[in-house]
Amino acid sequence: MVNIPKSTSYLLKMNAIHLGTNYLWISYESYILPIELLSYNKSSLFLGIIAFIGTALGVFIGLFFGTLSDKYNFGWGRRGPYIMAGAIFIALSMFLNQLLTITLAGVLLGYIMIQVSSNVAVGAYQPLYADILGEDQRGKGSGIGGIFRLLGSMMGYGITGFLIDTQYRQYVIVLITVVVVVTALLSTNTIKKSDLIIKRKKPGITKLFMDMFNLKNGLKNYIYVVVGSFMVFSGVIGLSFFELYFFKYILHYANPAYYVSIAGIVVLITSAFASFVFGVLSDKIGRKKILVYITVIGGIAMILIPEFEKFVYFLILGSIIGMSYGIFMSVSDALASDMSPGEETGKYMGYYNMATGGASSVSPLIYGLILYFSSSYSLGFRYVFYAAGGFFFIGFAMFYKILKD
Repeated sequence: MVNIPKSTSYLLKMNAIHLGTNYLWISYESYILPIELLSYNKSSLFLGIIAFIGTALGVFIGLFFGTLSDKYNFGWGRRGPYIMAGAIFIALSMFLNQLLTITLAGVLLGYIMIQVSSNVAVGAYQPLYADILGEDQRGKGSGIGGIFRLLGSMMGYGITGFLIDTQYRQYVIVLITVVVVVTALLSTNTIKKSDLIIKRKKPGITKLFMDMFNLKNGLKNYIYVVVGSFMVFSGVIGLSFFELYFFKYILHYANPAYYVSIAGIVVLITSAFASFVFGVLSDKIGRKKILVYITVIGGIAMILIPEFEKFVYFLILGSIIGMSYGIFMSVSDALASDMSPGEETGKYMGYYNMATGGASSVSPLIYGLILYFSSSYSLGFRYVFYAAGGFFFIGFAMFYKILKD
């Protein structure tokens, strides 16, 4: 397939789905799920366990549907029908979740349903840069995608954060589901002409499962991209589950959701700008050096946070981390797309998605256990930020190896 250069307008509409799914997940992980568990004595431990189980299942679903969309096409395209199916199931799961949260088991079940639904769509839209864009446009495409991810996160902090403690909190779920479905429609309609159905022999389901773990077409360094990305994402993503507790128990704010929102919006503005600028720049100067330098900067900022337990310092260091994360998110996505074998982009980008999903699964459990076994929240959060910084430095080692090879 010849990749015809796409206009900025096309790239904007193609990436719209990122806004919807990130609006969903920041809302759910930073507010809805922690608040659902706040009345339990071991809330931080339960939060880590539920996040681990739900996202672990979600990662597997994302890999499966990425591989499935490589082989089984239906309707009007290769990826679009799966994206829309995932969005519709997200909407249904969000409303069913409201009926299940009266028990701890119900909270877990609701979280699993939303994770599975979301990853049906994620497994299909992760390969789009490799499918549709040429190598010289993937940095720009992923930079725009990074902006939409961060704008979605900003909507989560801004809209959900301000509504969740008001009499209008019942509208939170409605707004999220509307945005998810509308952005999915916009993305799938935009890619329709490029989302070509590929006719090839379809394997049976058993063979499809086996093929998910067949890396014969892979590249030697792809594993380092996945492991390095997993580490850096672990350093950031898991923290979003515990931000509300940090502002409540460390900074001692009576209305922690408000301050989580303020900090989140400020950090994300920095992150969105850096994501786009360095995504475009990576098309010109290469991606590997950017990833090496930015992981070091993020790691240093992370381990400094517990040294300054004041909101203004949190904003400064958080903005540096946000910049590092935004750059990393767009540039690593473009690099993974570059390195994905052409006929199996769904599967290989599914492995890259395992870095994001795996981090969402493992890091909250690690941070939850650290807080649970620490003698105080003050000491616990210090260890949490040191661990997060350590994840960044391991990520640095992975990308440094890729650069040298």
